[in-house]
Amino acid sequence: METSVPFDTTVEVLISVFIGLASLCIGLSTTFANVTAVLKDKQVVQRALAANILIPPVLAGVIIAVFPVEPAVQTVLLLLAFAPGGINAVQFSTKVPGQIASAGALLFLLSAVSLVTAPFAAVFLLPSDAAISIPAGEIALRAMLLIALPAAAGMAIRRSAPELGAKINKPATLISVLSFIASVILSTAVRQDGLAQFGASSTAAILVFILGLMVVGWFFGGPDIDGRQVLAVSTNLRNVGLVYVLVDGCCGDDLLSAAVLGFMALMVLPNLIFTVSCAVWRKGHAAES
Repeated sequence: METSVPFDTTVEVLISVFIGLASLCIGLSTTFANVTAVLKDKQVVQRALAANILIPPVLAGVIIAVFPVEPAVQTVLLLLAFAPGGINAVQFSTKVPGQIASAGALLFLLSAVSLVTAPFAAVFLLPSDAAISIPAGEIALRAMLLIALPAAAGMAIRRSAPELGAKINKPATLISVLSFIASVILSTAVRQDGLAQFGASSTAAILVFILGLMVVGWFFGGPDIDGRQVLAVSTNLRNVGLVYVLVDGCCGDDLLSAAVLGFMALMVLPNLIFTVSCAVWRKGHAAES
């Protein structure tokens, strides 16, 4: 679940609108039965957990061993390795044709997992005398208000008033996309300021981590390309909001917070290029058929 990071009120509102409407559109586009069917598929769940829990810490460890990165970046990469379920993934994963149920199921599953794995990892990765304060109640409330309730409302509308659902789906999707784009543009300076705290080697390490996780998700995504695309996006877009909360309560170390913002500065463009490339390939493949 994404949580507050140091953006101004306008950006915070735009992020909330994006999350809420994206969740509503998931509900309008699928059913509870379809989402639970994905979660009941043991192979899908096992592949998703392997890609998001088992492999990322290994990848982070290899990158830290290869790249001469600052200690703050090392810590944040390891924390992110244990923090799947970034809500930003739905902006890209829901664009894969026929995969809306998978995108929604992965969002719920990985967000829930990160609330356990990320704080557990923080106990070992952050200083022992750190005053780590995790607002569990606030996080749970935000998850309920911005993800669970809008998704449930969308499913209810789809079931009881399908014509209404069809009418509001497209404008809700458009507003969600525009809110996401606006939030990214307006928060660019803050993200880049965080990245500017580190040298080229640390920047390269973060980018390799993102791209490496994308490859991991693709590899574990199953036999079809659509499933691979969804898991590739869901795997590399980590729960940066939760990790920011963890490091922000740690010893007042601004470099840790800057490293999280640095990750945020780099994560959008690779996923945008990847999503557009897949769409172009899909269109060309359909034309050939």
